Amino acid sequence: MCARTEHTGVLGCPRSCLHAILSLLQRGCERRSGPVLTQEAPHLAELCYQVIYQLCACSDTSGPTMRYLRTSQDFLYSHLQHLPFILPDAKIAALSQMSWLMKTAAIELRVTSLNRQRSHTQRLLNLLLDDQPHTQHAADGETGMEEETRSVSGFLHFDTVSKVRRKLLSILDAIDFSQKVPELLQLDFFERAQIEQVISNCEHVDKHGHTVCNVKLLHRVLVAEVNALQGRAAIGQRPLLMEEVNSILQQVVERNQVRHSLSAKRHALQSWRELVETLFTACPFDLIPTDERQLIIRDLLLDLHDKVLSEDAAVELMPVVAGAVFTLTANLSHSILSEQQQGAGLEGGASSGFASIANSALHLILRKLLDFILCTGGGFQRLRAHLYGSLLYYLQIAQKPEEPDTLQTDGKSMWERLTAPEDGFSKLQRENLAIIESYGTALMEVVCRDACDGHEIGRMLALAVLNRIISIDRQRQWLLFVCNSGYLRVLVESLRQDDAALQALLTPQPPPLKPLYVYESKMALLMRVAMTGPGAVELLRCGLVAQLVECQVFDMLPESDSHRVFGQRDPSGFIPAPIDLYRQILLPALRLLQVILTSTQHQQGAAQVLHWLIAHSDTIQSILRCQELSMGALQELSMITGIISKTALPGVLKMEPDVNSSTLMEFQGHIGRFQRQCLSLLGRLAGSERVRILKLAEEGAAPGEPADRREEMELAAQQICANVMEYCQTLLLQSSAKAQFSICLFSPSVTEPAAREGPRADLPVPAVPASRVPSLGLVLFLLKNAAADFFRFHQSHQQSLSKLQGLDHLPPEELKELCQALVYGSGGVDKIPSVQRSVLAKRRLVQLINNRAKLLALCSYIVETCLFVLWRHLEYYLLYCTPSDPKDSLLPSTNPFGVLQSSGGRSLGLSQVSRQDLDQLQGDVAASFGDTLQRKLLEVEVIYSQARSRYTFIQVLVRRIRGLLCRPRS
Repeated sequence: MCARTEHTGVLGCPRSCLHAILSLLQRGCERRSGPVLTQEAPHLAELCYQVIYQLCACSDTSGPTMRYLRTSQDFLYSHLQHLPFILPDAKIAALSQMSWLMKTAAIELRVTSLNRQRSHTQRLLNLLLDDQPHTQHAADGETGMEEETRSVSGFLHFDTVSKVRRKLLSILDAIDFSQKVPELLQLDFFERAQIEQVISNCEHVDKHGHTVCNVKLLHRVLVAEVNALQGRAAIGQRPLLMEEVNSILQQVVERNQVRHSLSAKRHALQSWRELVETLFTACPFDLIPTDERQLIIRDLLLDLHDKVLSEDAAVELMPVVAGAVFTLTANLSHSILSEQQQGAGLEGGASSGFASIANSALHLILRKLLDFILCTGGGFQRLRAHLYGSLLYYLQIAQKPEEPDTLQTDGKSMWERLTAPEDGFSKLQRENLAIIESYGTALMEVVCRDACDGHEIGRMLALAVLNRIISIDRQRQWLLFVCNSGYLRVLVESLRQDDAALQALLTPQPPPLKPLYVYESKMALLMRVAMTGPGAVELLRCGLVAQLVECQVFDMLPESDSHRVFGQRDPSGFIPAPIDLYRQILLPALRLLQVILTSTQHQQGAAQVLHWLIAHSDTIQSILRCQELSMGALQELSMITGIISKTALPGVLKMEPDVNSSTLMEFQGHIGRFQRQCLSLLGRLAGSERVRILKLAEEGAAPGEPADRREEMELAAQQICANVMEYCQTLLLQSSAKAQFSICLFSPSVTEPAAREGPRADLPVPAVPASRVPSLGLVLFLLKNAAADFFRFHQSHQQSLSKLQGLDHLPPEELKELCQALVYGSGGVDKIPSVQRSVLAKRRLVQLINNRAKLLALCSYIVETCLFVLWRHLEYYLLYCTPSDPKDSLLPSTNPFGVLQSSGGRSLGLSQVSRQDLDQLQGDVAASFGDTLQRKLLEVEVIYSQARSRYTFIQVLVRRIRGLLCRPRS
């Protein structure tokens, strides 16, 4: 292999030829003037650099060529140190030389980083990023020990006397962003439009890939046109015609030169961008310390913006600059967030700001970024997509990291909280918003216009920018503009237009998923608008729910695939299965409706959302009857039950205009079916049935996912139970404020769940059919499980808190286990540095703590609502219910309240209650609701409710239920 490489070389180029090329280029590199060939024969030097790059870029020859360049005359280092090449008489050739050399250097950085050749990578970084003067250059192929061991940490010193321009910035200075364009043709004989068409017809792509006009062909065409003229006037004006032809040809030559120049500048700028991106993304992170990395990126961003924002900057260079700005801003955001996670960020409060880069520098970057967005005008939407991405990364810097929910207040008084110093995140966010608002409606107009129309990627990013700015705009200026200018109505009405494209996604051979991504971004923005009361009202006024009612995509529920119930990935590749695509469409709509109900809390919004439920009742009932409780199905049930519980407001049906008696009865029938199906969910999600679901989820998940998937499913299951119990509580309160006039949702029986409390408690509770009235024992069973779950979650919550407080003392095995939930793959955690491993472990612990806090809140709420429902039913059955006489068993009951009723007042067929049933109910509940359970319930209120400064009625309800059970029956 070595002999073959020596004689045949690579790509048919013998090693001797490659050596000859290097020898040509290397002459003069020992002097400060740089390579001689670049000056004496610039086009030949350009060709040599191009050949070297192509050899390095080819996968078959990259390794041998890079090793030969590295060992032979130290090629890259000796040539890079003379950049930029300044050739006044051959500017285009000089730019091309630098382009191929920078591309080769990017490959070298990538290869040495992958091969962990730190010394080679570090030398190149020193050369490119150093801002200190060199006393002397090392001889050809030689480097002193001092230079070899000098690290990047010695680059940035604030000594203005010895500081020099970084090589990366010097190379950027050599690219002239301005470009003189020839003036328009002043024609006396030819038509301008026809001449431009002829010039366009003569254009072709030359050997360098540039689109230029063939001057010789154009000359023949124009001369033939002159020769075709007839008459004396033509003969007399022939000299003038030929003079005008020459002026046309001269301008075409100038145009070709301009295109060559712009192409060379764009190529050089693209090569510079590739070198910078490789430097910040591929090189080892620790070679450039975090603080110095931020300062370097700051300098690069400010210089790029200054050049592209100059008045004479060529618009053809803007797309490349926008891409470079995006990459640099993303790296700046990642660097600052990494610094914050490692504890060196904003801990010092309002005065310290960021540890490495001042807020003033960040503000300057933001202003220049916004100026760049505005200077693009009405066009360049694809270019602005990069700038919107950069703005999102920048705004991410001021996002406060997620904090653990410890369930405890900080113990400070209200005055101390109001007078506390502003933290660094809030300060930077407030200052960012002030800068954004200073641009007024001009910036709002550009962003809103891009969000409503244009290229898909640009629309998605513009929608995300609007979402982010509205989220931090406390004065709601952007929200008012979006509403008052009509852009919000345009977005709402576009949902109906998206319906056909979304329906096409659910076909067996779906088209590209761009409509889905735009739809998700749009729904996220509308959800952000709906989080405020005025925004939710404005969405209702714009007819948002009416548009969703007309969307037929919600009725295209695919058949569930039993093979993918618990989330196995689709083996076909990237495109999800139809059921997953459907959920990606349905869940955002459900979240939006739920946010609207939460923000408005009045009958108008509830009436419109209820109309959406009824319009798509077949789909809603199919989901409520779902037999395969996968993660996606639980998310759907969680959203739908939450919406149903919030639409159960008194007088909602009366809010519908033009509702006659038959329509009202139809609506009541739909509501009754929703009610029965929601109640049937309790039997499926109570106790061991939920344990079985979570066990299947853990067994069916991929490696690295069980913990996350189990937590999500556990949270969704508890949320469904909380929603259903909230629905029951609302129905009871809605029917009557007094128990003797209240409806009854549960039958007076405790037998079914109680049978599972013995040695066979591991068996699942049988699901109650929707046509059958569930018993009070189900409520009592859910109450016990919620109390037991509360203490289990509380213990886990406290353990995670103690681990977070002693994170530095956790054993390596436990750190690895915590990181495993966030890093997929078996060997992923082992490759993570120890510092980053601690950061991931902290993030995982915060995630666990907050998940447990949510579960504790749900369990406490379930306990309280179960006690209320149990108390109202016991109060009716034990105090006001008139038992039926066995003699009158064949007669219809005269008691209108001894039946289960829907919110519409229809009976669901509860059998008549005898005195024996009531006595059995009192005895069974008294046996189940003993002192042990009562102490647990009171302890729940002590542990959670008082710590959260929230008034609850657990103690009052326990006392009332105990009084009812001790009361002798008359």
